[in-house]
Amino acid sequence: MNDKTSPRLTILGLGLALLLAAWTGCKPADKKGEATPGSTPGTAASATPGQTPVAGSPTLSITPPSPANATLTPDKMPDVVAKVNGQSIKKDDLVKGAQVVQMQMAQRGQPVALTPQFYRQVLDELVSITLLQQEAKAQGVTPSEQEVDRQVAARKSQFPDENTYKNALKQTGLTEELLRQQTREQMAAQKYVETRVVPKATVTEQATKDFYEKNKDQIHSPERMHLRHILIAVKPDAPPADKEKAKAKAEGLLKQIQGGADFAKLAQASSDDPGSKANGGDLGWVSPGQNLPPTFEKAVQALRANQVSPVVETPFGFHVIQLLERQAPAAVPYEQVKDRIGMMLKQKQVQEMIQARIKELRAKGKVEVYI
Repeated sequence: MNDKTSPRLTILGLGLALLLAAWTGCKPADKKGEATPGSTPGTAASATPGQTPVAGSPTLSITPPSPANATLTPDKMPDVVAKVNGQSIKKDDLVKGAQVVQMQMAQRGQPVALTPQFYRQVLDELVSITLLQQEAKAQGVTPSEQEVDRQVAARKSQFPDENTYKNALKQTGLTEELLRQQTREQMAAQKYVETRVVPKATVTEQATKDFYEKNKDQIHSPERMHLRHILIAVKPDAPPADKEKAKAKAEGLLKQIQGGADFAKLAQASSDDPGSKANGGDLGWVSPGQNLPPTFEKAVQALRANQVSPVVETPFGFHVIQLLERQAPAAVPYEQVKDRIGMMLKQKQVQEMIQARIKELRAKGKVEVYI
């Protein structure tokens, strides 16, 4: 069997989650104030508007590494770390892929070390990707050249200019032709999932109802707070005199509000927050943990409805904050979440079907792992 190598297949995507990106990217966006069902029964998962994705989305599963076999480092790996039906996965692919996954997990607040166990888990994902790519080719599933053109153009558009794009290719050892080849292979696997797996996944109305009833106590809208504020902006590294001047101005506005002045009119006249100034400082409804500066959120949590805070300092400057209304967490009716429950259950089915198909392909094929 010929030793065919797929060049740098880790650069464009790693893990089954990324192969599923084209499908899962079509899931409905969260709506403000609605709950996101837990990914498994018994798991609480309150939705934060604009922040929490639909539960059950495919994710790359990396377990915490163990210290075993600590002697496996890149310099001790063979140049080819695995073969899948004669197709090589090179050490460079594995090392770069492990770095990509490490970065992704760090961005999710789950840092991991590049241990031997971690490398083996990433390699297992690469083997799975390769099996799906080979199956797509065997089934004649391939993207059109127009689809490849659009995907390559989309990737290219992420760079500010042509020189930056070409330098990035050079740094990863890619040419534009290799980039197209990688894109074609990745899209073929995605298309295989979309056309041969996803249509077979079905979720009944009864299944969504059963899930809702079983998890009703944990499907709820989060606490929400309707806020408005006045910001007197000053940079964190501003001279002390400038900070004192800004703070004094904020305290003067606070005194006016305490004396009966109209908060909204003062915000329109004096606030330095362009996003809320025209609306009288109104920030709308926000939830705890929704990208609020710690000192700002701490001040809000201490307020009662219609109460105004003391002057609060954040990295943006000095604020006067008013809590207009607070809503406690509340149960969400089935009709509001049934579509997302159905999507979550379907995603779970798709994951299980893909894993089962990979298991079949691995059993009937020849997978050789050298680390």
